[in-house]
Parts: sequence; C-alpha cells; structure tokens
Amino acid sequence: MVKKYSQHQDGPRKGYFAWSINPKTNKPNSPGSASDGEFYFITALLFASNRWGNNTGINYYKEARFILDEMWKKDGTGNIYNLINTEHKQISFVPEGNNYNWTDPSYHLPAFYEVWAQYAKDGHEDFYKACADTSRAFLRGLRTR
Repeated sequence: MVKKYSQHQDGPRKGYFAWSINPKTNKPNSPGSASDGEFYFITALLFASNRWGNNTGINYYKEARFILDEMWKKDGTGNIYNLINTEHKQISFVPEGNNYNWTDPSYHLPAFYEVWAQYAKDGHEDFYKACADTSRAFLRGLRTR
C-alpha cells in the first residue's frame, strides 16, 4: 500500500515517499519527503532481505536499492536532493530546497549507515561508514553542550 499511495514513481522525487497521506482519500497531504522516513524504509527492507530472502513475493533488496539508487541520482534538479547532504555527510532535514542544508538531531541514525555499508552493496560503503562517524560525532557533540 505504501508503495502504491506514498512512493513517487516518477519525476524529481522518484523513489522518495510523501511524508503524510490522507487515509480517507489515499492521497498525499504534501508530496514532500522527510529524510528519516526513507532511512527507515531502506534499513527495514535490507533487514527483511537478509531475514527472509527475496523470493517471498517481495524482493526486499530490490526495493531498498530502488530507493538508494534513486537517492544517488538526485542533484538538485526540480529542487530535490540526496537524502544525505553529501558535503557534510549527514542526513538532511528535508531533501528539498534550502532544507537540504539543515539536519535534525532526531534524524541521526548512525547504525542505519552501518547496515547500509554492510548490506546495500551499492558501491557507497566507505561513504556510509564516514556518515556513521559524522553522525556519532554530531550526537556526542549535543551531549556535551
């Protein structure tokens, strides 16, 4: 259901999800994404792939890679960016417009990057490990304030 009603299948947001759906109409309240939502989808799909395989009627790995592969294609076209601010190696608040340059402490999920580095097999393993390090340092910095 979430793929049908929430995930963008084309356009600049392809692969990303609308952050909120009206349950009465099954239409997005807003087409925009909240980056942490995609992080949870990707990680859950990679876990499911490793737990149950990809021959259960859902190819979990393929679905996770679809989101990741589309994420890496985002370059600002249509004002949509990667979920990760690639310059700062941290999750963006929203992968759209100037919000790409902001983050939120509650979005930082360093263990998720570790899962991606181990299971995504998309050629970005070292980058994900660096993002995990950045995220942990960010969270430690909050604790010492």
